[in-house]
Amino acid sequence: MRERRLRHSAMLAELVASGESQKSLTDPDARGMAMHPKVGVGYNAQVAVDARHKLIVEQQVTNAGSDLGLLAQTAGAARELLGVERIAAVADKGYYKGEDIAACETVGVIPYVARPERGPAIDQGYFGKDAFAYDAAQDCYTCPARQRLDPFGRSEKDGHCTIRYGNRQACRDCTLKPQCTSGTARTINRWEGEAVLDRMAERLATRPDILDRRRETVEHRFGSIKQWMNQGAFLMRGLDSVNAEFSLTALAYNLRRAINILGIPAILRAMQT
Repeated sequence: MRERRLRHSAMLAELVASGESQKSLTDPDARGMAMHPKVGVGYNAQVAVDARHKLIVEQQVTNAGSDLGLLAQTAGAARELLGVERIAAVADKGYYKGEDIAACETVGVIPYVARPERGPAIDQGYFGKDAFAYDAAQDCYTCPARQRLDPFGRSEKDGHCTIRYGNRQACRDCTLKPQCTSGTARTINRWEGEAVLDRMAERLATRPDILDRRRETVEHRFGSIKQWMNQGAFLMRGLDSVNAEFSLTALAYNLRRAINILGIPAILRAMQT
């Protein structure tokens, strides 16, 4: 027990000195990944797939524990490889991060990401944020009881500035309060750059079917790689080696896909020209 305690204390000291939050004993670059219903140690593979031919345009492997913050990076690289001015990128709710959505617009990517239903209000069965309508001209929210919520405070953490909206007097005698909050008054938090999220919500409202196309493109590619190519886990260790392995996997998949689309004679003719 003493030997184990000393060994673990030394490992903890190394972890603190490195500035990292995790340490893998078998692969220094691997990190804990959310693999529902459990957590696994490994890597996070990202792909961008074109909707027309279902080819993998861009791929990369990171050791980030989630997909937050990776949309602009992956979709922006795909846009450059395709040589177009702008592209539309559809992603699941795991990519919903305000700063990343804003970064997409700066690199020529039009993002389509559904807003996830999360937060303490949702967990407790109260009205979600989408039940509160925002008026940009008046800079206020209108609650389900048609009362006005004005800004009354702001907070900032790691460069993320949030403005709080509320109306304590209206909440005090509101008949809908049991459906809204158990506290004294309901408050709504709004990121100062949330206008970019509102624009994306408006785009999604006009094209609700676009989210279904993601399952046909990205999810199907991962399923083919894991099942048809029998690559449910990486064989290499180290981030550089794993990136090289996944790059070869994407190349092999695209070659097989090109053969299915064009046929071998057409590909041979293209290689000769």
